[in-house]
Amino acid sequence: MGINLKTEEEYEDLLGQWANLESALNISLSHPMQVAQFGQRMSQYDKWLSALMAHDPDLGLYLLFQVASNSTVGYSASHALMCAVLCHLVAKDCSLPGSDRDALVLAALTMNVGMTQLQDVLALQKSPPDEQQKAGIQSHPEKSVEMLQALGLTDALTLQTITLHHRPDTSTLPLAALSGAERLSFILQDRKSTRLNSSH
Repeated sequence: MGINLKTEEEYEDLLGQWANLESALNISLSHPMQVAQFGQRMSQYDKWLSALMAHDPDLGLYLLFQVASNSTVGYSASHALMCAVLCHLVAKDCSLPGSDRDALVLAALTMNVGMTQLQDVLALQKSPPDEQQKAGIQSHPEKSVEMLQALGLTDALTLQTITLHHRPDTSTLPLAALSGAERLSFILQDRKSTRLNSSH
């Protein structure tokens, strides 16, 4: 892994940009119904993270982990940003079409918008989820889709990927043989799976 740190000022600037991105995403995910043009805002965050990763992918990951380990925002936003960055990298590694890549990253950013507050609570809770919390976890993909549709997000591939992202994977096919939302939801569920590395 080659991390290129030219100056301390550059390091601090990039670290601050990652922290600012995480903070902005947290605000949008915590109060989505108050965000004008929510879909456009998410696209801006995607462009922001893409630009930060383009500077130096290894450095970008290093800084993102630094931000996450010292995060002052809720777990949900931090987790969403981490997933989106990993999906961004996997999409490039798997040579996904641009439209698939965009849908995958958008799904990663927004898949848990239906349980943002619950996810933040669970991250700090020492006891197992109670029955009401379990129900919230179970229903959150559909709730997230409903919220996103109400916010004007219409991309069918993104919405279907979110719907599927917590369903058990029953396919015995390699990743390259999957298509559409099934493939994207598998990547979203198993970003660290060895199957990703053996299927292309």
